[in-house]
Amino acid sequence: MHSSPLRRVALAAIIAGTLAALLVAWDRHRFEALNRTVEVTMDQQDLADFAHAYGYNMDELLRQMRRAGLTSVAVYEELGQRVNNANHAVVFSGQQLIDTARTTPLRDPLIAALYRARRLDPASVYLIVFDRPTLQRYLTVLPNQVEPRNVHLLRAALPAIIAIKTQIDYFNSLGLGIPADVARQVRREGLLVDPRVQNNEQMGPRRIAATFAQMLAGGRIGTVIFFGQRNDVLGYPYNLQATADAFRASGVNFGDVEAYSADQIQKGSITLARAIVNQTVRVQAISKIELDKLDLDTVIARYLLGVRERNIRVVYLRPFPHLIQERQPDGSLATLSAEATNLEMLRRLRAGLAANGFTIGRAQGFVNFKGPVLEALYLIIALGASGAFLLLLDLFGWSRPWMPWTFFAITVVAYAAGLVLGHDEIVRQLWALGAALTFAVLAGVTTASYFAQPAPRPAPSWRSDARDGAVCLLTALGVAVVGGLFVAGLLSQAAFMIEVRQFIGTKLLLVAPPLVLLGLYAFTAPFGLRRRPAEVVTEPLRVWHFTAILLLGAAAVILLMRSGNQPDIGVSGFEAHLRSVLAALVGARPRFKEFLIGFPVLVLLPALSAPHRRAAGWAIVLAAGVGLSDVLDTFSHIHTPLAVTILREINGLVFGLVLGIIAQRLYRTIFRTPAGAR
Repeated sequence: MHSSPLRRVALAAIIAGTLAALLVAWDRHRFEALNRTVEVTMDQQDLADFAHAYGYNMDELLRQMRRAGLTSVAVYEELGQRVNNANHAVVFSGQQLIDTARTTPLRDPLIAALYRARRLDPASVYLIVFDRPTLQRYLTVLPNQVEPRNVHLLRAALPAIIAIKTQIDYFNSLGLGIPADVARQVRREGLLVDPRVQNNEQMGPRRIAATFAQMLAGGRIGTVIFFGQRNDVLGYPYNLQATADAFRASGVNFGDVEAYSADQIQKGSITLARAIVNQTVRVQAISKIELDKLDLDTVIARYLLGVRERNIRVVYLRPFPHLIQERQPDGSLATLSAEATNLEMLRRLRAGLAANGFTIGRAQGFVNFKGPVLEALYLIIALGASGAFLLLLDLFGWSRPWMPWTFFAITVVAYAAGLVLGHDEIVRQLWALGAALTFAVLAGVTTASYFAQPAPRPAPSWRSDARDGAVCLLTALGVAVVGGLFVAGLLSQAAFMIEVRQFIGTKLLLVAPPLVLLGLYAFTAPFGLRRRPAEVVTEPLRVWHFTAILLLGAAAVILLMRSGNQPDIGVSGFEAHLRSVLAALVGARPRFKEFLIGFPVLVLLPALSAPHRRAAGWAIVLAAGVGLSDVLDTFSHIHTPLAVTILREINGLVFGLVLGIIAQRLYRTIFRTPAGAR
C-alpha cells in the first residue's frame, strides 16, 4: 500500500494518541483497582416491620446480620405522620383536641387550661413529648422545617408540649430528624448509620447545615441517601450548592441511587454529584414490589452484577420476603425461617463479593484524578482522533494537503477554549464521539480487500478457513479496540465512572457507521464496486429491494429503541435469563450484537466465494458495522471497570470466532467451492 506523507502524519498522530490513551487507561484501572469496598446496608423501616411481624428481637437480629455481612442500616428521619407510631411523643391537631374536650375531660392540665381559655388553636399542631432527647431533636429540627416564629415551646418540663402553627396534613410530611435512639441501637451493634432525609424547599444554606449537624450527631455515618415523595435531593432546586458545601464540610458520602428510567432519577442528583464527584457513590436497590417476584439467587446475582460491572458501591437491601430451602447433610431439604433466610442472603452476598475481589465496609468515592499531565494526554488523544479521521479520508482519496494542520489546529484551539472556560469535558465528549464513529468505520473498511478481485487460491481447508477468518476478525476488532481506547482515554474521569456524565451519541454510533460502510461498499473503489449514486437511483425498484429496505428499517428502529441507558424496549425474559447464564459462565457477558452478528460474519467472510461475497456484500458490511460499532459502544460505558470491558471483548472474540467457524463449516457443506474459484 502506498504511504503518502499525509498518511504518515495521520498514522503518527494515531500512534501517539494510542500511547496516551493507554497511559490514561492504566491510571483509570489503578484507581478502579483501589476502590473495592462495598457497603451493604439494610432499610431500617422495612427491617423494623420485619422484626415486629415475626417477633424477633431487633438487637439480636442486627447482631446476627452484622456477623453475616451487613455493614450499615439506612435510618430514616422521622416523618410527622410516624410520630404516633413510636413511644416518644404523640401529636394532635388543635381541632382534634377541641373536639375531644367537648366530650371527654382533658387530663393534661396545660392543654385543659388552654381549652378553657379558648387558646387552643385549631390551625396548629400540638406535640406532647415524653423524653428529653426527642424534645431536643424536635426543638432543633422544627425551626428548620417551618418558620421559627411558628414553633412555640409551651412547656419544657416532661411531658413537654410544643405548638406548631401549621396544618396537620403539612406536618405529616415534615422530616423531624434522625431518631437518636434508633441511631444508637444501630451503632451499638457495630453498624454504620446511613441517614435518609428528605428535602424541604424552604431550607436555605443555614438550615441545610443544621440538617447535616443533626445527621452527624452521635457518631460516624456511612452514606447519605435522600428520599421523599417528590424524589429530590436536599437543597433542590435552589440550594444545591449549599448541600454540596455541607457534604464537603462533613466529608460524608452522597448515595446516588441508580435509576432504570428517566422519571426515577432523583431530581437534583446529577447536579449535586457533579459538584462532589469524589464523595458520590452509586447505590443499587430493588423495590419491594419487584423483590416479591424474584428468587434469592436472582437477587444476589443482580447485586453482584451491579457491583462488578456498574461500579455500585452501596448495596441497598430489604428483608427478603420468601422462605428458602437448604439441603441438609443427609440430602433432605429443610425450609429455613425468615431470619435464617435473610442471614443466608447476607452470607451469599458477602461470599459473592469476596469471590469477585471486593470487601465489605464503608463505601468510598472514586478519586477524581486530574492534573496538567492528564490534560496534556487528553490533548494528544484528541489529536490522534483527528488523525484517524484524516486517515479515513486519505484511504478513499478525499484528503487534501491543508487538512492535517487545519484538523490539528481546530483540535488544539477547541480544547484550549474548553480548559479556559472550564468545560473541557464537552470538547472531550465531542472528540470521543468523533473517534468512535471514525474508528468504527475504519474497522469496517479493513474488510474492503475481501470484496476486491481476489487472487485465486488453493482448495480451502478447515485450517486455512479458520486462520483466514481469525485474521479478518482480529484485524477489524483490533482497529475497533484502538478506537475504544481513544474513547476510554478521553472520558476516563470519576464523573463518567459514576455515570453522572455519560458518552453522548450512543444511538448515532450504533446506526451511522453501518450506514456509512454500506455507502462506501456501494460507491467506492476500495470495495471493488464503484458506482455513481445516480446509477442506483435510476434503477428499477424490485420486490426484494423493497423487502430489504423494510427489514433494515425495522431493524434500525429496534436497534435504536433498545440502545442507551434507559431503552424504550426492555429485554425479554428469555434474553434476561440468557444474559444471567452467560455472566455466570464467563464472568463478563459478551454483547449479543458482537458475538452473534458482527463477529461470526467477519469470520465467515474469507471463506465465501467471490460471487457470494458480492451477492451478500451489503448484508456483510451492515452486520460487521453493527458489531464493530458495538465494540466502541462497549468502551464508552465508563461506569463499567476497564478490566471488565476488556474481558467482555475477549469473551466476545472467543464466542464469535467459534460461531464463525461453525458458519464456515456449514457454508462448505452447502456450497462445495472448487479450487481456484475464490
